[in-house]
Amino acid sequence: MYDAPVTITLTREHDGRVARVRYDNAGRGNCFDDAALRELVDTLEAAAADEACAVVRLDMAGRHFCGGWDTSSFAALAATTAAAVAGGLRAGDAALRRVRTLPVPVVAAVRGKVIGFGAGLLAAVHLPVAADDAVLTLPEARYGFAPAGVGHTIAQALPRAHAYDLLTGAATATAAQLLAWGLVARVVPAADLDGAVDALVGTLAAVPGPTLRAVVEVVESSLATGSPDRAYEVSARTIVAGAPR
Repeated sequence: MYDAPVTITLTREHDGRVARVRYDNAGRGNCFDDAALRELVDTLEAAAADEACAVVRLDMAGRHFCGGWDTSSFAALAATTAAAVAGGLRAGDAALRRVRTLPVPVVAAVRGKVIGFGAGLLAAVHLPVAADDAVLTLPEARYGFAPAGVGHTIAQALPRAHAYDLLTGAATATAAQLLAWGLVARVVPAADLDGAVDALVGTLAAVPGPTLRAVVEVVESSLATGSPDRAYEVSARTIVAGAPR
């Protein structure tokens, strides 16, 4: 159980072009359970569903980006079948896929600790901006667990030796390493983090919303298919729409 209720709020700025979603479970380091993850993803989808929205800013309250999965649920795992647990893992990854496939970019400040499941959330964000003192840790092995979806994400993103170093809990990752591995877009001094995110959001908000949505479609379709076919169609649509009359 949470010490305090998790709160998730949605507000709109810049004449609706920016949707600001705030996740506050700061008392527990912004950890998640199934219900909190579902509510956050539903809120992000609702934010992006407004055609006026061009960018979503995800604010993780408090000192840490994400404390991972709620450890209070671990005790019940011994009485659960492996098939049921695998189903839950797939459901969690499916929720993160919904974040990755939002039609508008999500920007987030990454500060403090990124633990376990938090690495999956980090990888789902389109434009994460990290403080230079942010640290990623994967402690699952110390609980006797082999990371599943997070393990797959790390194995795909990192050189093989670094993946093993992290997934066994033998090492942590600095913000500079996350940048080198492509898991964050930028690293800035911790004192400048909020200002850097403000500036990035402002820059994106100045781009026409349909154009930003088209860029997301180009990138995500290219990553999903390995083919430029969809990108040709999307780009052509924006060129025709923007051609001088």
